[in-house]
Amino acid sequence: MEIEAHIDSHFHIWDLDKFQYKAITADNKTLFRNFCPDDLISEMKETPVSGGVFIQVINNSIEEALWVLDLAERHTFIKGVVAGLDLTDPNLTQMLDSLSKYPKFVGVRHILDLEDSTWISRKDVHEGLALLEEKNLTYDLLLRPHFLKYVPELGRKFPNLSMVVDHIAKPFIKDQKTEGWKQEMTEIAKFPKIFCKLSGMVTEADWENWKTEDFQPYVDHILEIFGADRCMFGSDWPVLKCANTNYAGVYNLLNQLTKHLNKTDRAKIFRDNAIKFYKLNC
Repeated sequence: MEIEAHIDSHFHIWDLDKFQYKAITADNKTLFRNFCPDDLISEMKETPVSGGVFIQVINNSIEEALWVLDLAERHTFIKGVVAGLDLTDPNLTQMLDSLSKYPKFVGVRHILDLEDSTWISRKDVHEGLALLEEKNLTYDLLLRPHFLKYVPELGRKFPNLSMVVDHIAKPFIKDQKTEGWKQEMTEIAKFPKIFCKLSGMVTEADWENWKTEDFQPYVDHILEIFGADRCMFGSDWPVLKCANTNYAGVYNLLNQLTKHLNKTDRAKIFRDNAIKFYKLNC
């Protein structure tokens, strides 16, 4: 596949000496170490990917976003930064205005696993989402299947807010279960401002024994309902390492799963849609 300068819509970096991470604990020997920009660059070199979007790892931390925005000035492959801000913080406007001084600040995400399942439906959270909509920023939806029922309400209430479902909403790939997830994702895809990342799939499969065909029904369904215009490649590096693979492994997996698409549609998935969604300067 010959597409110039592929873009990764979803990667992480972290520094255990600099921050405390609730999602990264010592019992996970694969991830409990520092992952820096140079580590990612060395793995990216095995693929056509030349840039990507950092996605927050810490909730309610403008400090993490400022750290990565500073790194982005020295590491040009960092094309965008999605911050982990508290949407209910009374100082949210000031935080957004402060971050918006950086051209590479593109949006916000919150790790819902650390919240009650109804968090996304709260009035104070919706006030924060309204502010993102007003400021023309994006919102990454980190979901699991039990959260999906709340998303259509967001689509109706915030029709001009660009949102993206991360990791195809983490379906039960290991069990090859699609019931429920399939129907609810179909409803979500009806909202034209909601995109979907073809990312984070290997860690929802059997970590030691996954194979390409495990993912085909999931990817095919997402492509059918969102279309190539609203899907984008994301590596979820370095979390992917939990599934006994590397950066090239997940890149090649999606390349294989989308080989039936034409060159134009593949260019959208591996480059154009991330640029369009996050308004990247590439």
